[in-house]
Amino acid sequence: MRIKLLLKDFGFVISSNLLTLAISTIVILIVPKVIGVKEYGYWQLFMFYSSYLGVLHIGWLDGIYLRYGGEQYDHLNKALFKSQFWLLMMFQVVFAFIIAILATIVYDKQYSFILYALAVYLLISMAQSFCNFVLQITSRIREYSEVTILANAIYVIIVVSLILINVQDFRVLIMAFIFGNLVALFYGVYVLKDIFFRRYVNQYFWSISETVLNIKAGIPLLMANLSAMLIIGVVRMGIQRGWGIEAFGKVSLTLSISNLLMVFINAISLVIFPKLKRVDDNKVKKLYPAIRDLLIPSVFVGMLVYFPIGYFIPMWLPKYESALVYMSVLFPMVAYQAKFEILSNTFMKVLRMEKKLLILNVLTLIISVVLTAFSVFLLHNLTVTVFVIIIVMAIRSTLSELYVKNKLGVKFSSEMILETVMIMLFILLSWYLPIIESMIGYSLALTLYLLIKKRDIFTAIKSVRKL
Repeated sequence: MRIKLLLKDFGFVISSNLLTLAISTIVILIVPKVIGVKEYGYWQLFMFYSSYLGVLHIGWLDGIYLRYGGEQYDHLNKALFKSQFWLLMMFQVVFAFIIAILATIVYDKQYSFILYALAVYLLISMAQSFCNFVLQITSRIREYSEVTILANAIYVIIVVSLILINVQDFRVLIMAFIFGNLVALFYGVYVLKDIFFRRYVNQYFWSISETVLNIKAGIPLLMANLSAMLIIGVVRMGIQRGWGIEAFGKVSLTLSISNLLMVFINAISLVIFPKLKRVDDNKVKKLYPAIRDLLIPSVFVGMLVYFPIGYFIPMWLPKYESALVYMSVLFPMVAYQAKFEILSNTFMKVLRMEKKLLILNVLTLIISVVLTAFSVFLLHNLTVTVFVIIIVMAIRSTLSELYVKNKLGVKFSSEMILETVMIMLFILLSWYLPIIESMIGYSLALTLYLLIKKRDIFTAIKSVRKL
């Protein structure tokens, strides 16, 4: 693994994700400020449902990701990939048609519009996902970043323009989101023009055997990803069921703010996977503790951004203040998500542990369903329901890390206990103390933590440089 090439790829992805972060921040700050709480709730409902549309490829794209991850772009069988794209899209037209039929029989106009929009967005997002997966598996990170930037930039330009002319309808926001992704899709197709526009002999066009291989390889990962999404998804659905669309929108806003740091975590995961697929098992084993010792301290330092956010956001969005108090609980969730996405999810894919990943996520999902049902229907306590999110994230992160360490032969250490103490300390300080006092307390704890980890951090940097 060449460190200069790795840093170059990180540079592309971080740049695009910095713009994505800026755009997300603008949307998070401005949209709920200018539209009603209920309108924002419907907008968040569309975004929530749209995040599950990826399930409808039934593992097809996940199989391509796993089977071809780490391949050089020039070595791909482009005729085969072209045929897989068109077969996939014909399959998705059926699902889009079913969603459109459901929209016609829904009496609520808002829900009906959301379903129609989902039917259209399904076809766009699936085609865009195909392009993105090809760019990811072949480490064409720059082009992937450009597609991401284009979708988000067009979307935010339209949103800001609509706000300036006082448009406050969530339907228009949804259409702007879909249009931004449509333009990005056209660019993705252009980047991969030798796949889409070059003529090939059609011996691969009805390559059902390739489709079966991809779906068979991808279904365990798809189910694992779906289970992972539902872990928080069932809690959000429980909030909508128990407290209505407005509470759903408010908590969704808090989650969106709390997940801002995940932009960088996802960027790291995106770059690392194809790189790790190209190195031998011995190097993978050495990389795991090195990446861990660099990742976790970085996340804990990044969590300092909570304090200026926690100070200014409630003043800017007073209508959402009742839910923003939960940000102190949800913000440290990024530490557990970072550990899972980088140290567990990525390494389990590299090691082809999809079935283990599926078992782990299903187990955590069952725990999430039980705790959500208890907090929503028996206790009917929104605070307890929000705490369920951080609890299930902690359970999944810990169990998955133990899985991977066992697979790699890495011994259990007290680091996990130290990290749990740091997260609990963050929650307790920010929940019970005023923002300034909690910032001082966490900063002191962070300084002590970094002093403890100083030697490990320098060792990790040296290890990465050698590889």
